[in-house]
Formats: sequence, C-alpha cells, structure tokens
Amino acid sequence: MHLTSFNSIADLVSPERSWVQFFRGIAPSPHVHTPAGLAFRDDCLYVCDTGFDVVHRWDLRTGKAAKIGRDGEPRLLEPVDVTVDVTGAVYVADTGLGEVIAFQTDGTAIRRFKPAGPEGHQPVAVAVDGERLYVADIRVHQVHVFSTTDGKKLGSFGGIGGQTGRFHYPMGLAVAGDGNLCVADMMNSRVQVFDTAHNCVLSFGQPGDRYGDMGKPKRLAVGPDGVVFVGDVDFAHIHLFDKQGRLLMLFGGPDDGPGNTPLPAGIAVAPSLPPALTALVPPGFGADYFLFVANKIGPKRLSLYAVDTAWCERSE
Repeated sequence: MHLTSFNSIADLVSPERSWVQFFRGIAPSPHVHTPAGLAFRDDCLYVCDTGFDVVHRWDLRTGKAAKIGRDGEPRLLEPVDVTVDVTGAVYVADTGLGEVIAFQTDGTAIRRFKPAGPEGHQPVAVAVDGERLYVADIRVHQVHVFSTTDGKKLGSFGGIGGQTGRFHYPMGLAVAGDGNLCVADMMNSRVQVFDTAHNCVLSFGQPGDRYGDMGKPKRLAVGPDGVVFVGDVDFAHIHLFDKQGRLLMLFGGPDDGPGNTPLPAGIAVAPSLPPALTALVPPGFGADYFLFVANKIGPKRLSLYAVDTAWCERSE
C-alpha cells in the first residue's frame, strides 16, 4: 500500500535545526535531486543522489540530515548504490570514480575497494553480508567479492553471457535472510540467486510481456519474509516474487502520479519505522514491514509503501 511520496526529509518528519538556524530563519536543504540506490538501517534512510553527487543520510526518528561524500576526501563523483553493515559502515558504489568507498556515518572515508587489472572497474551495485562485500561490475559483467575487514578481493563470479551463472549487465544486488545473493541480470531479463559458494540455485524471469516476465530488472530488495522486490525500468513496475521465484503481484506504473514507479532506481526494505511514519498506515491494514522506492523522474521521487504479507499472498 502506498503511504506517501516525498523529496525531502521535511516531508516525513520535522528536520533538526540548530538554535542559530532557528533564530536566523535558516532552514537546511535536506532534499534529493536525482535519487538512485537506497539503503535503510537503524531508522536511517540512505539515498544516493547523482544530482548533488552525495549520499543523504536522513534520521527518520530525529529529523537530522547529513550528506556523505560532500566534504573531505574522496569526494563522490557519481554515487549510484549504497549499503550499510551491522557496524554502521556505509558502502557506496561510485561508478564515476570506478570504486566502492566505505565511510563512517560521519562521512569519514575508511576504506576503498577496487580490483586490480587492466579492464577497469565500473561498480553499479553493492550488498554486504557479514564480512563479505559484493560488488556488481558492469564493465566485466561479474560480481566481485571483497573482505570488509581489509579490502582484499576474495574472488569473482559470472562473466558475460546468457547461460546460468553468467550475466549481461548485473545491475542490482540483495542478500536474503538465508545468506543467498540475488542478482538482477538486467539484459537477460531475469534474477539469479546464488548460495554462499556462488553456485546458482535459482533463476526466475525471462523476456516477454506476461505476468512473471521482465523487461529490464535493475534494483532488488528482499523482505524479512523472503519476498524479492524487483524494480523493472522497462515495465515501470515493482515485481514481487516468493522464495521459489513465483510471481506474487506487481505494483507501480509509468505515470508520475502518487504510488507509481515511472523509472525505479532504488529499493530498500525497512523492517520497522518510527511511530511518526507508522501512523500513516490506515487502520485495518496489517503492515508487516515497509518499502522505500526511488524514481529518477516525477514530481516527488521517493515513495514509502507498507507491505502486508497476507495481502500479497492473497494476490497470487
């Protein structure tokens, strides 16, 4: 269920301002220009912004807004995806810089990830699972695996092709609760699921215009119940699949009205939200968890949805 659409943290909660700002009437500018990848952890929404070349960190409980990658070194050039680990480290895939940079929540860079080799590196998606950092690299059509502790590359898998286990533009990554990695294989119009040994254990989706088919799947998120949310930039929809790869339902649409998804560029699951936002859920709707979706176009480019698992199952 669509709850609200927004461009700024001020559309959701009252932004935090200092006393100096309050008396001078100076308001911060915690709004997004061109959103891309999203992440959510500990009541904070992280939004990649390729218009301002920063990652916004919005605390949805306190209203405090900050920008990662604006000050200090390195400055972000084209941040397209973000993930956050259990320690609070923020990993940003910057396709302009050609590397992934890990930041502390205060914006201090702590580590940089980039494989050696003559091919170059074009990271477009990141996901973290414990001490493993997964990076989708569209220059070589592979997923690289790094150690989060020392930045060393642990391996790679994939390569260009349409066979099982290979990719043609891997554009989205998400780790499920069982540790399996979901990969949006965009130009093959499918999602592939890999176990921790990087064996493909499931593939779903194919080109076509029937329910369950895909156009260009770009971004992924996995709910706490195992539901896989797939943002399709060709069909302008979000597909919902169960753990077996069966279509549950889809939502969105190409128009730029409330709740639609004209050009989905980021998805993040929020297991829970602060009370000010859960109050948006209508009485009688069983919100099991929440979903944020970013769109690159439209008057309000970020949307918040409530997910009722039972309702999704009834929509099968």
